[in-house]
Amino acid sequence: MNPKIERLIYLGIIAVLAVLLVSFGKQEIELQKKVPVTPEELYKKLSNPKVTIQIIDVRTYEIPEDEEDEAEEIDYYTGAHIPGSIPFPDCDESKTPEEALEQINPYLPTIIVSRDGDPEIFKKCAEKFSIAQNLAGGIYAWDEEGYPEDEGEYEPPKAGGGGGCL
Repeated sequence: MNPKIERLIYLGIIAVLAVLLVSFGKQEIELQKKVPVTPEELYKKLSNPKVTIQIIDVRTYEIPEDEEDEAEEIDYYTGAHIPGSIPFPDCDESKTPEEALEQINPYLPTIIVSRDGDPEIFKKCAEKFSIAQNLAGGIYAWDEEGYPEDEGEYEPPKAGGGGGCL
């Protein structure tokens, strides 16, 4: 067979396989959006230093003083949050602390955390990230499982950090 024709056949096969690979990748991302991650799965991912994910917390950043008596700690970010999570209230840049906005990366695999795993807020926020999953049961489920939590204001990670967040 003519070498030029042989090369064209190989290039055609490679192009078809590349298109299939991209197609399957897009399908996997769409499936991930439909299947929430459990608190146990998230804890295992956070415990693995080789896994890079960001946790976006969409709850209210802090409760006004007049509502503080009625609110539970898990109702707002400063009350209790997953270590290393980034506050992004209602996925609205105007409600987000400036230092947190600088840390949000729309291209990293992302876990969206709401109070109870609300699918509506997840759907709204998932549009802002290329790869996103919902935390099943939200921070409420995380809290019920007894996994580690932080409290207080958001503090961006220090440069040159290292090590896991748990």
